[in-house]
Amino acid sequence: MFDFRYYHWKLATCSIISILLFFGCAEENAEENKDSSSSSSITSSSSITTYSIGGTVTGLSGFLVIQNNSADDTVIEQTGTDNVSFTFKTRISSGSAYSVSVKLQPNTQTCTASNASGTTSDNISNITIACTSSSYNVSGTVSGLTGSVVLQNNGAEDLTVSNGSFSFTNKINKGSAYNVTVKTQPSPFTCSAASNRGLASDNMSSVSIVCAVRAYFLSGTASGLGSTTLGLQFDNETKTLSDNGSFSFSTPVAEGGGYSIYIPSQPDNRTCSVTNGTRSNVSQDYTDLKAVCWEYIDNVTSGGINDNVSQNGSSPQLIEFESTLYSAWVEPSSSDNKTRIRVAKYNDNSSSWSFVDSSGINNKSFVSSRTSQNASQPVLFVENKTTPSLFMAWVEELAGTSYVSIARYINSSWNSFALINKDNQALSSPHGAYHSHDSSLYVTWSELDNASVSQIRVSKATGAFWDGNGITGINHNTSRQATQPRLASSSSYLYAIWTEIGNNATGQIRVKVSSASSTSWTSVDNSAASGINKNSSYNAEAPELTVFNSKLYAAWQESNSNNVTQIRVAVFNGNITSPSWSFVDNGDSTKGMNKIIDKDVNENATAPRMTVFDSSLYLTWLQEDGLSKQMRLAKYNGNDSSPEWTLVDRYDELGISRFGLNYNILKVAATPVMAASSSKLYAAWSEPDSSGKTQIRVVKNPF
Repeated sequence: MFDFRYYHWKLATCSIISILLFFGCAEENAEENKDSSSSSSITSSSSITTYSIGGTVTGLSGFLVIQNNSADDTVIEQTGTDNVSFTFKTRISSGSAYSVSVKLQPNTQTCTASNASGTTSDNISNITIACTSSSYNVSGTVSGLTGSVVLQNNGAEDLTVSNGSFSFTNKINKGSAYNVTVKTQPSPFTCSAASNRGLASDNMSSVSIVCAVRAYFLSGTASGLGSTTLGLQFDNETKTLSDNGSFSFSTPVAEGGGYSIYIPSQPDNRTCSVTNGTRSNVSQDYTDLKAVCWEYIDNVTSGGINDNVSQNGSSPQLIEFESTLYSAWVEPSSSDNKTRIRVAKYNDNSSSWSFVDSSGINNKSFVSSRTSQNASQPVLFVENKTTPSLFMAWVEELAGTSYVSIARYINSSWNSFALINKDNQALSSPHGAYHSHDSSLYVTWSELDNASVSQIRVSKATGAFWDGNGITGINHNTSRQATQPRLASSSSYLYAIWTEIGNNATGQIRVKVSSASSTSWTSVDNSAASGINKNSSYNAEAPELTVFNSKLYAAWQESNSNNVTQIRVAVFNGNITSPSWSFVDNGDSTKGMNKIIDKDVNENATAPRMTVFDSSLYLTWLQEDGLSKQMRLAKYNGNDSSPEWTLVDRYDELGISRFGLNYNILKVAATPVMAASSSKLYAAWSEPDSSGKTQIRVVKNPF
């Protein structure tokens, strides 16, 4: 479901142009393929015949995105009344299938494709995409009322209703706002509206008006505003808040009813949400509402924390060390264009960043005679001994051999600590963790063996292998590709999680444990045939492990039956000899925890990461929203028997927002991470700026 929330008033012409430049324009594609669309093509140096795929869009007002075979995204724009011809840029080989679909619908129309699929034996030009305006009913139910009450939609269209169902006469155009409210409270009853506000994208039948004689009130506090102010709205009542101030609404909530708080506009350089800002089945006064604002602590309008904002920054990492926030990321050097690992620390008192990397780190930083190579995939981790130390690992070639390079931060400078590999083969995805049981640092990574199969390797940071030091690693099946490992330490156990290709050629989430400093590893996933996937038939990857309340939690992304990736979360029972995992994502067979923002779960959710802050578990991930990817963040209620996840990133004038922490909500965020201190939660990600250069963005929140 992509309803272009905000777009009907915020998507300026320059933004549309940027989107067209990013995807390519259908009319330009059609012009480029004008000659080739009338005849087949023989690819060079082969006898493979290819054909063009195209057709006509009718009735379009605005723009939409179409695709062929779930790829080759093409933007079509129409500001007039003429039909638009299109031809996909990618040609299809003879005898191959094509399937044209609408990826993104226009804001105010619905477009349907016909003659859209088949097998190529000639150029295809008869595909039709017909766009028509749509309008929808607004309806719902009234309960608990004796007598009648007058409702309004968008401040007009009085409708007198009693207990039972109701429907407004006037329909709402697709993409337009609806807002059902109680015009006058019917004494002695208080009536509260829930699920009553949004943008029309289908018939809205879920509006709930609950009436009761008893009513309750809402109050709370605000933090993180600094010198700015924030407006909160509940029903038709608005409160203006200042930092660390309190608020209370005089508008009552009917017993058994629900409420949702709205933020009509965000303050400068902050993104705000309301903890406990939405509830149903109210049965008491609530004083625990908290308006909290994420503050951008990068260079804000001039870019991220990149050393050079004209260079692309990527793969950000965050960690708190000795009460100071550190960030590492990848950025090319202006001297030789080789990527370096950049490291900076944040001064919370002065709200400033300072570099602690001597113009970037690679292996040449420690031995000047070495040749600079691209350094990538950094990870920060802390050795929590009596005297803690900050470590960093990354991947870099040295004399043609790929290594996990490890450095230690001592006396304000980085010192080479170790170079590790097993078979001198390609390395990826390093991760590190401190294991308190034996006071040792461990690292894990994926490395090709001599048979070109990716093995999960584990070693102490000193270079002492902890995976048996054999030809193969700790894979469940050492003949299957395994990647993306992560480590977590709990009591005397060191856990590893990764994704490994299973019997059905899909990624399975595998978990093993090393007990009491043993170099042998025991499987603690569900079965020999599959990992801990929700459904072993579907691909799973990007796993994450963390310890919360002395229990091990795993998160990952997994496709569903519609081939849309969901965020899955499960908790381990802690029994090594009889292991089992219980899902706590509050989802079902097709929906993961991301359903809290994407109710019909037809947009991909990816890249989960977890952290613990202030005795609560937080999870961040990337959520597709049309052409963008949003940096989302949610909080877990900690109840494995009745799990709930609550968004804590952004509210807007419709309540919980479709947009996340992105500095620019139109952009594609990547690589979300978090870190926690004793008093603040931090988050970072990469995001393109207006010129297309990827910036490292960082925010903090004093939850």
